[in-house]
Amino acid sequence: MHELDKLRIAYLLKYVDRACQRKQRKESTAEHVYSMFILAEYFLKKVKKLNKDKVHKLILYHDLVEVYSGDTNIFDKKKRKTKDKREDKAYKKLCKVLPKTIKTDFKKAWIEYTGQKSKEARFCKAIDVLDPPIQIMQYPFQWSDFKLTEKQFIEIKRPYLEEFKPMLKFFNEMVKELRKRKLFYKGKS
Repeated sequence: MHELDKLRIAYLLKYVDRACQRKQRKESTAEHVYSMFILAEYFLKKVKKLNKDKVHKLILYHDLVEVYSGDTNIFDKKKRKTKDKREDKAYKKLCKVLPKTIKTDFKKAWIEYTGQKSKEARFCKAIDVLDPPIQIMQYPFQWSDFKLTEKQFIEIKRPYLEEFKPMLKFFNEMVKELRKRKLFYKGKS
């Protein structure tokens, strides 16, 4: 495979659909990664003692496996059962086809992100869980599609944010705003 074709494999992330809406189509994983960069820049100024370069690499590569595995929505219980297996298979496939100049950083970032051992990896995971609700605030009908109660929302998201006080404060304010906008599901899920 020509180096140009290997490089273009990473570009395929632009075509992986996520559950979040964006105008008349689904958001792509590449758009999600971009949004995470914006959130990271916002919070890196509030959360101290993080390696910014490491954070950027973790964000850049954290979902690259979705080129082959596709996105797995947190509410898709059936697909979540096979998520780790599909992503591991995609990781191995990417390691065989990515250009050497990218492969080393990708492998290191993927192992660090999935292992969640470093503060930077946990920071990126916190960013990852904050991004979707911010995105779908622009499309309120999606909140009812997901049938997510306030209690469920807090139970799912809050544990990832507790380590980072500025992010937790932001999250708590987000919950208040979502409640004010009446976006949480009121029925039984």
